[in-house]
Amino acid sequence: MKYLNRELRGTKGYIKKQRLFELIKTLVMFAMALGIFFIGLFTLGTKKSLWSVFAVLALLPACRALVGFIMFARFSSLSDDEYRRYDKRCENLPVIYENILTTSDRTFFVPVICAVGGNVLALYLMDKDEDHALRDHINAVCKTAGHDVTVKIFDDETAFFTRIDGARANLTVKEGKDNAVIDAIRSVSL
Repeated sequence: MKYLNRELRGTKGYIKKQRLFELIKTLVMFAMALGIFFIGLFTLGTKKSLWSVFAVLALLPACRALVGFIMFARFSSLSDDEYRRYDKRCENLPVIYENILTTSDRTFFVPVICAVGGNVLALYLMDKDEDHALRDHINAVCKTAGHDVTVKIFDDETAFFTRIDGARANLTVKEGKDNAVIDAIRSVSL
């Protein structure tokens, strides 16, 4: 869904554009809260008014927007070279890029996730010790959406590309099911 000329989740450039959108939204919301406060201060001549309460309440969504900006500021979009490399290998397969998946314990940045033949293949380059947690999270998301899949996490591009090529050659693409799996993962991504 394109909204205000922003890219879809899971496409190239999403993080960069979303970071800018969140920054603008945060600045506007804080400016509105300050505006409400100063309206009350200048019209009534005191800080002890209902306008101050409204200004404090206006800070709640502004702070929420700030948290959203901070989440996107931690990660960067894929470079053109990385995107071309991943897109070349994953062509004609259901794939999403620039995924930020959050659990109660950790946040994962997964550059590319591909679904083929009931398998979910993800490239996770950050922390090798945490790939089991990412695997469990993706598996739980898919099970909640009603999909029984096998999740494989790769920490090496070469192994990921080899598996993609092997899956394309040996597995049949179940387009409807694979797209539904990708949509389920996209729905929980930031």
